[in-house]
Amino acid sequence: MQEVAVLPWEKIAWSDEHVQLIYRDWGLFYTRKQQLDIAANYYDKSLELKGDDSRALYFRSQCKRNIAQTQGALEDSLEAGAIEPNNAPINLEICDALYELNQFENCKVELHDNTRKFYGKKVSAFLNRLIVVNENFNDSIGETLGPFILRNEKIFAKVLEHLEHEKYVDPRPLWKILREQGKCDVLSILEKEELLLSPREIARRERAFKVFNQLYYNKSWIDVLCLKSLRDNPNLLLPQCKVSTPFLHHLTNNKYGVLKKFLKMLQARSPFYNEQMLKCPDKKVWEKHRETHLNHIQYQTRRNMLTILRTIRQLRARGKLDKLSKYIEEVMGDYIVLKTHRVMPWKFEFLNEVYNTLALAYIDRFIQPSDLSSAQNNASHLMRLLRIPTDKSKDRQVSFVFGDKSTYQEPDAIDYTMIAYKKYLARLEKRIHFAKYSIEKCYLLHEIARSHLRQSRFDECVSVARKAIEESKNCNSNVWRFLSTILICKAHTVLHKVERAKEILDESYAVAKSLNSPELMSFIESCRQVNEAEISLKKRYQSTDSIRKRRSKVSLESRTSQISQRSSETNDELNAA
Repeated sequence: MQEVAVLPWEKIAWSDEHVQLIYRDWGLFYTRKQQLDIAANYYDKSLELKGDDSRALYFRSQCKRNIAQTQGALEDSLEAGAIEPNNAPINLEICDALYELNQFENCKVELHDNTRKFYGKKVSAFLNRLIVVNENFNDSIGETLGPFILRNEKIFAKVLEHLEHEKYVDPRPLWKILREQGKCDVLSILEKEELLLSPREIARRERAFKVFNQLYYNKSWIDVLCLKSLRDNPNLLLPQCKVSTPFLHHLTNNKYGVLKKFLKMLQARSPFYNEQMLKCPDKKVWEKHRETHLNHIQYQTRRNMLTILRTIRQLRARGKLDKLSKYIEEVMGDYIVLKTHRVMPWKFEFLNEVYNTLALAYIDRFIQPSDLSSAQNNASHLMRLLRIPTDKSKDRQVSFVFGDKSTYQEPDAIDYTMIAYKKYLARLEKRIHFAKYSIEKCYLLHEIARSHLRQSRFDECVSVARKAIEESKNCNSNVWRFLSTILICKAHTVLHKVERAKEILDESYAVAKSLNSPELMSFIESCRQVNEAEISLKKRYQSTDSIRKRRSKVSLESRTSQISQRSSETNDELNAA
């Protein structure tokens, strides 16, 4: 193989030892300018030329500690210490690396060894480090540890069990593990089970994250929160940018990992319970401030509850049902669900008041329209009684008009209605998983069935409405039971199942009778009359069709007999001839 000729100005006239020193000096220069990634690159080049350079290893160890690569810094410092065992700065670097790895016991041992090894000015740095480590031990296992254990001793067993479960690695093959669990190993990529957290737990974790960062980073905690949100921010990580997006994604994740490592270092040196005590050393004052804060939240919650009830009653009085249902879903799903019984002792009563008011607002619509004439079709008559939209003009296909963009139909157009339906359904199903009270479950099941009915999913609507009826029996709520039966009646009416609609109307009449509401009883009676008329009309059509079929069958048989008779006569004449 022919070697490529090197031009004279491309040759480096210095020796490898000289070039190695230049690389090391450049690394030190960029370290002082805080360009640590470039400095680490030059230290790597220096060590490639001379791997046993203790100074280069020492400088690279300091550089790695500044970018939170503490394990690599410890390895470099130990390698440099093996080359020069009696070098005080290198031994001090080993102690600093152990300290930043939160190995306080090993760091204390190394410091004590070095205080015996060195003397004079060299030993003062180790003594100063030893004072810091001793203070960290006092913060961790000092006076603040006892009250912390007393407050949280009930959850220690669960936390230890969780940590042991995470550390344990099953050595058996995957198919054996899945066979014992009753699962089947047929997928190349196993599905990860989603961790389902309650809304209150999610809010608690978000609040704990903010408090934790506020305690250690002070006013810079908002920058940490911003960096965390940037990791998956679509405004920053644009999918159209094929070059910058991967770089920014790696950069944000890397820098956030560095911040988390530094936060763990701070937390290990002075635990959270110790920092809280330092903020307010007097326990009585701290308890007083906490009680005052909780009382303030309780009073503010009470005022908000009164405002919510007043708004709900006003919306019901104005007849704005859609706005009322949307307002209740936002309030109950985003605000009330986060409140505990400590700040909201009357939570159960408030839930009953809100959901019963919404149910009564739904029932207010079920009155017979005054502009409905008896000459109309029975099917449309019943659909109008049940408030089912019968206008199909929106479903009409608009013909394509050249030049009119409103008539363009894109094959891959986004169906925003379906997207909103799926999001709303997922929200309700997640809420029902953590619902405690039966009346809340009745509301959620009714809303799920109602959303299915809007999307013409009638079987799902009937199934969920049946569950709502069963749940209403647990809380003895005839109001929600009546609304659920009406939903089933609507689904049967749209599908023209008049016999099943008759059964469910009879059940609705019994529920209305138990409510002792003459208006509802008259409304259901009107629906039953219309349904009976439709049943009789259907039977009349069926009888007419059966008579027509019978007549056509008789005429066909008579024609067949005439044709056979004529053919037999013709055969007789031919035989006689």
